[in-house]
Amino acid sequence: MAVELRMLQMDQTMTKGKIGKWLVKEGDTITQGQPLLEIETDKVVHEQESPTDGVIAQLIAEEGTNVPVNAILAIIGAPGEEVARVEIDATTEQPAPTQPEAPKETSAPTTADVKASPAARQLAEKLAIDLTQVQASGPGGRILESDVQRYIDLRGEAPTEDTRLKASPLARRLAKEHGLDLTAIIGSGPEGRIVRDDVLQASAAAPPTPSVVETATPQQATEVIPMSGIREIIAERMSLSVQTNASVTLHTEVDATAFVELRGMLNDKLQAKEVSLTYTDLLVKAVANALRDHPRLNATLTDDGIHLLSEINIGVAVALEDGLVVPVVQNADKERLSEISAQVRGFAERARSNQLSPGELQGGSFTITNLGNFGIDAFTPIINPPESAILGVGRILKKPVVHDDEIAIRSMLTLSLTFDHRVIDGAPAAQFLQTVAGYIQDPYLLLV
Repeated sequence: MAVELRMLQMDQTMTKGKIGKWLVKEGDTITQGQPLLEIETDKVVHEQESPTDGVIAQLIAEEGTNVPVNAILAIIGAPGEEVARVEIDATTEQPAPTQPEAPKETSAPTTADVKASPAARQLAEKLAIDLTQVQASGPGGRILESDVQRYIDLRGEAPTEDTRLKASPLARRLAKEHGLDLTAIIGSGPEGRIVRDDVLQASAAAPPTPSVVETATPQQATEVIPMSGIREIIAERMSLSVQTNASVTLHTEVDATAFVELRGMLNDKLQAKEVSLTYTDLLVKAVANALRDHPRLNATLTDDGIHLLSEINIGVAVALEDGLVVPVVQNADKERLSEISAQVRGFAERARSNQLSPGELQGGSFTITNLGNFGIDAFTPIINPPESAILGVGRILKKPVVHDDEIAIRSMLTLSLTFDHRVIDGAPAAQFLQTVAGYIQDPYLLLV
């Protein structure tokens, strides 16, 4: 009996994956567990394995295409089995165009028939959006508020009382900046949609005014880097984070002198065991301990409300040549420093050789991103959905400060906490940051 190979969901935020490369061809005999293709997500490139023994009867998804989670990628048949070819577009999971069929006497689904959260319905009604056109990502095919927002981002701004023109958000902004009337511009996009180039052409054709200074001809690009693969998905998710989270960032400077001294002492003691602790290792433990006292930051927000998570799983951002990944230390509050160090070191090695497993990227509840090695003092990190907070770590810098009422040279560290104000308020977030700072100022508490 034929078996469908479908796109797996590697983590709870994944909605689609890009087909990188097929490792088999039609007619190949395969075994259960054999890698069949490479799939690119926003976090990693991984190999999807065969769920069964058999023969590749049909490859449906094409290399280089973005395919939704659970879409059919291929058909696997038994040896000798005749399997009818299936005409399906894997990018939409819809039957490919065939001969026109006679219209069926069935009523089209209405917005009232669609499963949707109250927040999604309210947003759709406000912006006059047809929910039957929105792709659902919630359980049981339920449309969430984030799905409606994603639909708006992909299709352009929703119609309002002032205008029902089809135009991309960038086109609308440029038209406003150049003082152009969108109704006078002819769109060249799909279904007459007005895009960026239409506005720029209209602006160039408009008569100059005395107050306008002629600008130089735009420079020619030396290289065009495609927004595809991991870069495209990172851009999409980070944009979604900025648009949907009510982000606030708090900065604080901490005296890390004892923190530096403890790391040096521990590394001297552990040298024989070939253990070398990094500042990130110590920070993972400090943050995990602090989250036990401040569980509101170890949470995620859904349409049902704020979910306080039972496990403290710390994601550690690892920079790659063209992007980043966030492997996760599971139950970090229960792990010893040496075990955390071994995991983080292994994550970095496997990330840079593209060998991280999907399980190592799942289940994060809070993220740490450290730019101290690049000479950065402070920055504003972006929350990693669906988490509610992220800690940015700057460099440790020796500087003169007031210590015990005297000027002294101390090792200072700046921490930057970005949090979702919908989930937690400023004062509790500041208290969490104080707790983390306390572990840095008195790091021996991490050994208890």
